[in-house]
Amino acid sequence: MKSLIYFLLIFAIVIPSCTPPKNRFDEIPAEFLLSKSDSLLKAFPQNSELINSIIEARLTIAHNNGDLSHYFEVLKLEPNNQIAKYYIFMDEGKKHHEKEFKNGQWEAIQSFSKASAMIDTLGEPHYWIGKSYEKKDAMDFELALEAYDKSLELYLSDKLRTQVIEKRKALIKRKNTYEEFWK
Repeated sequence: MKSLIYFLLIFAIVIPSCTPPKNRFDEIPAEFLLSKSDSLLKAFPQNSELINSIIEARLTIAHNNGDLSHYFEVLKLEPNNQIAKYYIFMDEGKKHHEKEFKNGQWEAIQSFSKASAMIDTLGEPHYWIGKSYEKKDAMDFELALEAYDKSLELYLSDKLRTQVIEKRKALIKRKNTYEEFWK
C-alpha cells in the first residue's frame, strides 16, 4: 500500500511536468501570425485569444507601416474596434481636407468629429477640425480657435502640440489684424 502511494505521488508530480508548455498566440511574431491567420481562424474560429492576437498584430503593423487595409481587416474581426475606426476616420478626414471646395471641408470636419468620438482623449482630430474651419472660411476665426483650444486640452505629441500652438498664434494674429482693419 505504501509503495502504491509513493508511485501515485511520483506519477502525479512527473506526468504534469512532462507536458510541453502551451504556446500563446501573442508570443508569435506579428508578420508570421498574420501570414497564417486565415488558416488559424478556420481551425479555431471561436478562440478569443487567437482573435485578439491577430487584432493586436494588425493594429501594430498598421500603425508602424501606415497600411489602412489592416484597420479594415480588424473591423471584420471586431466591428466595433475604436482604434481601427479612429484611424480610418482620421484618414478619411485628411483626404477630404485636401479638397479645395467648402463641402470637402465639411466632410473633413465630420470625419474628424467621428474620430474624436472614437477616442475622446486625443487632441489630433480637433487640430484638424480647426485647420478645416480655417480652410473652409478664412474669416471664421472663432470655430477654428475653439477647435485648437480643445486640442490643447487633450493629449498631443510634443511635436503636434507645438504645431497647434503656432497655428493658434497665427490665427489670433490674423484675427486681430482683421479686427483692427475694420475698426
